[in-house]
Amino acid sequence: MPSAQNAALFLSAVLAAFISLGDAVPAYSGLAELSETSGDEAQDVEGKSPLSEWQKWYLMARDLHRDVKTLRDQQFERDFRETENMTAYEGVRIETPLLEPSDGCLSRNFSAERCLSRIYSVLTWYKENWSFMEKENLTWSLVKDIKHGSKRLLEALNSQLQIADGQTDQISSAPLSVRSAWTRKTTTHSILFNFSSVMIDTCRALNYISKHKAAHRAKDTKRPADWSSDKNSFT
Repeated sequence: MPSAQNAALFLSAVLAAFISLGDAVPAYSGLAELSETSGDEAQDVEGKSPLSEWQKWYLMARDLHRDVKTLRDQQFERDFRETENMTAYEGVRIETPLLEPSDGCLSRNFSAERCLSRIYSVLTWYKENWSFMEKENLTWSLVKDIKHGSKRLLEALNSQLQIADGQTDQISSAPLSVRSAWTRKTTTHSILFNFSSVMIDTCRALNYISKHKAAHRAKDTKRPADWSSDKNSFT
């Protein structure tokens, strides 16, 4: 059966070559990591074109949200071990700044300038009050990464907005005070829970702007998809 043996050998050789080729091709699961090296440009998954500034800022916001959400979940598991659902604590959360429908960040009434200005003001509040979190017994590496990520994103947004020091909208809120171990836990949870919500909306807004500008550059008049459809990507 020489012909059958030759056919088997041929198929084995083709299969081996195919496997070898497959091992040589890198697999991409998403956008490439942003380079921190000056002069290096982050590129898309095919390596054909550099990311736009808006795409880079979206990735910054996405990474910041990931860290805030991780710290939020860690603190909740540690301090409220007996409860699995965070909604059980809605009634005890303190109010901290959030993005509202009137801020122009929804697709139906989207205003890039108004939305970004509000994001800048709200994010500034969390940055300025982050010292409260630094005093808590939380994962220190995440606390530092969030502080650094907030600073980077604020600088990126300000490069677009050109807001001078002291010109941000002042957000009034009650001072963060701790009267007991319980209020310390609930205050920490409130800040992390609301900060995570802010970053979800920030990611959606930046993603919406990025898609809108890309569509405009391509002379595509089709309205970008409502960024509320991205909910499952963040929550």
